[in-house]
Amino acid sequence: MRSLLVICILIGLAAVAAPKLVASYLHQPTTANVVSETASAEEEGQAAPPSGARQVEIKAAGDGHFYVNAEINSGHGIRLMVDTGASVVALRASDAAAAGIRPLKSDFSEPVQTANGTTMAAEATIDRISVEDIEIHHVRALVLSDDQLSLSLLGASFLKGLQRYQVADGRMLFEN
Repeated sequence: MRSLLVICILIGLAAVAAPKLVASYLHQPTTANVVSETASAEEEGQAAPPSGARQVEIKAAGDGHFYVNAEINSGHGIRLMVDTGASVVALRASDAAAAGIRPLKSDFSEPVQTANGTTMAAEATIDRISVEDIEIHHVRALVLSDDQLSLSLLGASFLKGLQRYQVADGRMLFEN
């Protein structure tokens, strides 16, 4: 009898507390909403970038990815896909060669995992990458053979050189 009384009390407490918990949960903004609200506030001029900061806005392509035309080293333009999951900039060998980066066959000694499986890459340092008005120097990169990478990738070794980057509402914002 005593255990039945305890169970009834617990059920009563849960019945009283549950609506408050559900209501508070439903009224908490999600992270996505916070990012969207921040982006909307910036669009409305409520939060201007710091004085002298440069911004580049990239709209998502039809496939949902973000693509940029970047100048690498000598000013050669290369189309890259922004890949926040890639730890470094990954260049196709042909794009690297066009930018003056020509590793030797013996330099392809770094094992990397790609969508096509494990392959070997060559480490390199890019002197300069410019995306519109934003320029980052001394960027770590990997060079892969063209058959292992369908498009060069702008990875975290570039992104970490920015003051910030943000993704919201089908747009990516670089700021420096």
